[in-house]
Amino acid sequence: MNEHGILPIDLVAVNLYPFEATVAKEGCSLEDAIENIDIGGPTMIRSSAKNYPDVTVIVDPGDYDAVLAELKQKGEVSIETNFRLAKKVFQHTARYDGPFRTTSARSREEIRSTSFRRPSPSR
Repeated sequence: MNEHGILPIDLVAVNLYPFEATVAKEGCSLEDAIENIDIGGPTMIRSSAKNYPDVTVIVDPGDYDAVLAELKQKGEVSIETNFRLAKKVFQHTARYDGPFRTTSARSREEIRSTSFRRPSPSR
């Protein structure tokens, strides 16, 4: 990284796609549900949280002010704060993944009945 002048990432703030809110809507289609599955966000925040000694990860906008205050007061975010925020990331991603189980179970029959029908033979 030094050789190429690349600075390390020390702060990551991510808001995941609103999957749970999307699938809770009346009449949510399978396409809408799939479109609102965040793939990159959970990967990014989990890998960042894994590196909590060096990376501050924020997934709750309610934490912005406290992190900014600590940065202004100390010039950095403490490892204790980073650890607290990292735990929040893993709790957040566990909750985020939960609705996939019920949505995918509910949608399997819909998928089977619509997407995998054999075409009618041509005559």
